[in-house]
Amino acid sequence: MVATISDVAKKAGVSIGTVSKVLKNYSYVSEETRKKVMDTVKELNYIPNSIASALSSKKHAKVALYTYINDAKQAIDEINMQYLLGAFSQAKEYDLEVVTIFSQSLIELNTEELTRYFISQGITAIVVYGLNKEDTVIHGLIDSGLFYVALVDAPIINAKTSSIMVDHINGQYDVAKAVIEKDYCKKVLYLAGKQNGYVTDMRLQGIQKLQKEYGFELNVQYADFSEKKAFDLTLRYGNDCDTVVCASDLMAIGAVNALIKMNIFRRCCGYDGITLMGYAGKSMMTCKNDFYETSRSAISEIKRLLDGEEGRSVLLDYEIKVITYEDVIF
Repeated sequence: MVATISDVAKKAGVSIGTVSKVLKNYSYVSEETRKKVMDTVKELNYIPNSIASALSSKKHAKVALYTYINDAKQAIDEINMQYLLGAFSQAKEYDLEVVTIFSQSLIELNTEELTRYFISQGITAIVVYGLNKEDTVIHGLIDSGLFYVALVDAPIINAKTSSIMVDHINGQYDVAKAVIEKDYCKKVLYLAGKQNGYVTDMRLQGIQKLQKEYGFELNVQYADFSEKKAFDLTLRYGNDCDTVVCASDLMAIGAVNALIKMNIFRRCCGYDGITLMGYAGKSMMTCKNDFYETSRSAISEIKRLLDGEEGRSVLLDYEIKVITYEDVIF
């Protein structure tokens, strides 16, 4: 039996009007009452009318694109832009309304507050780009089951949640294998992303898989997807390796510039396939991901979920290639 707002009010011991005020995120309701109502909403799996109406008329469904802002103020944010363009394009085909939400704007909210905010905005579904393991707020929102969710680069699946990504383990394995000379490589400096990240862990598994096969010594350093940190770490460890393998192109650009500064040659590769690689001044192998198509696939998964299908894992293709200046200008 489908729960109603009356059921929520009765079980929570409040009026229907109070439940409505909580769900609309009114500010003058006590925190104790808010928590009591939201706990009951979750327990009864109550779907507010604003969301239920959207589900009965799919074209009015509102999808939030939840994007993590790069707070390190890097010079490049091409990936997020491609994500947004892909989502807008596919949403238009499905006649879905999309809104962009940057993590920094809601960073002070807990799971209950974020849930109330999304409900008050009439949001039915959420695409999350780059969820990390430590974001307990978004994890809690996924666990609540109140929204349909498509996760880009996070391997979580349930009835209302799909995961969309490339095979990062084999992608990292393949690009590293393309540049490492088995018989001559003894030591590899691996510049990983951020600790406790799903993508970081998967790409690390890829280089570890190659290490077992080739038997080289592996020095893993976490550069947080930062060009500056990759530059500094390569200055520190670059002399004591044969090859530098980077878990992102931006870090590869930092690494190769450090090698130039040190006036030494080391094989180096990146990961992502961003346009900026074409301006790096040195040809480097990379594992190219199509972020535009990845985001289109995420919206397609949201449409599937809205249509009553269950969450699933979607694995996309990647390409091992060198990004050249010609790729940028043509």
